[in-house]
Amino acid sequence: MSKEFEDIVILILIVSLLFVIFSITIIISIYRYNKKQQKHAQEKIHLQSQFSHALLQSQLEIKEQTLQHLGYELHDNLGQVASLIKINLNTLHLDDAERAAQKIEDTKELVRQLITDLKSLSISLNSDRVAQQGLEKSLENEKERLTKTGQFIVTLEKQGSIPVLDANTTTILYRMAQEIINNIVKHSGAKHIRILLTAAEKLLTLVFIDDGVGFDQQEKIKSGGSGLMNLQSRAKLINAQLFIQSTSEKGTTVSIEMPL
Repeated sequence: MSKEFEDIVILILIVSLLFVIFSITIIISIYRYNKKQQKHAQEKIHLQSQFSHALLQSQLEIKEQTLQHLGYELHDNLGQVASLIKINLNTLHLDDAERAAQKIEDTKELVRQLITDLKSLSISLNSDRVAQQGLEKSLENEKERLTKTGQFIVTLEKQGSIPVLDANTTTILYRMAQEIINNIVKHSGAKHIRILLTAAEKLLTLVFIDDGVGFDQQEKIKSGGSGLMNLQSRAKLINAQLFIQSTSEKGTTVSIEMPL
């Protein structure tokens, strides 16, 4: 009986030990699962915070860009047209009816142009215009702005059916486009700028090609170039990838690829 009793005790101990080990394993697994869930939730909150910050920053930068554009337009375009109207009115000689009539017609045309330009500017002051117009129309406006300077030959090519994106994604994508264009204008010395907007196989691709001087990406990053880092971080926030190809004296190609 003593032998059988010992066997039973040993069996009970073994079963108890296995039960304890099994219980500890379950507790550890639950603990690890909860920690992973908490970490995932914290990462999600962090990403949402990053996205909100980047969105707000993009909106502010777009407003700043708009105000700069407004300043240029007032100085270079509207101011010039207003000056011509003033000159026409000051040099109007009513004693020469035929010449006066022609000058009045010219002045009326200048006034119509001034009103049209003012309406265009008033529309551009709407801070929500990018989200309302969409990416395609906003890029067309950028093309017109660059062409109007007379310093660049700009082409905008579209392929496929460009989808309507949500307002936040549109804002960040457009601001990335603005930043790329600004870099081309300020640093590349390019004469030709080509913009490609393509939608195919559930992928939206936005490409900027210039014939400027190019640059060394590693040197740019080492020198603390915040522009490239901003583009890369914003690309990640909208689940997009950023690709840059640049060769000295052979221009630069910047591509943004975003799954739809």
